[in-house]
Amino acid sequence: MIMRVTFKYSQEDLVDATVRFAARSETLRRARRRNLFWNAAALISVTLLILKVSFIATLFYAVVALVVIIINPYLYDRRYRKTLTNIYKEKLGDQNEFTCEVELLPDGMKTSGEDCWSTTEWNKIEAIVPTGDSVDIFGTNGGGCIVRDRAFNSAEERQRFIDLAREYVNKSRGS
Repeated sequence: MIMRVTFKYSQEDLVDATVRFAARSETLRRARRRNLFWNAAALISVTLLILKVSFIATLFYAVVALVVIIINPYLYDRRYRKTLTNIYKEKLGDQNEFTCEVELLPDGMKTSGEDCWSTTEWNKIEAIVPTGDSVDIFGTNGGGCIVRDRAFNSAEERQRFIDLAREYVNKSRGS
């Protein structure tokens, strides 16, 4: 069986997809933890070594450092998304509507849009993750596709897409 869906996406969708793919990277998670650790160490060092204040003031600055550590991931995500937005704006200019076509074929998932196309074999698909606004398909080599819900005419069509993709993945694994 073959199933094909088409949808429009924007630069904002590209940013979101990049964030989703990057979040699956162990290297990126490790770098973020290291960044958080060094930020915390620097903040605590400044508090303890430079300020040389009373125990109460030190305790206050430790709480401030803890608050900074807690909000750091949120601030990092905002900066990361802003940087990605600027990169896509730089590369794509004012163009903000693109078309993506995704085909589920017996031998793989074919994606196409603008000037490129690619086929990912089913045995290279790591995960099919339904989310609140899309079906995220992640490949073992970093590839894949975020299929937005607007690609589907109904919830039933979306579920058929998910079921067919999972069926192909399971067949490729001999399940």
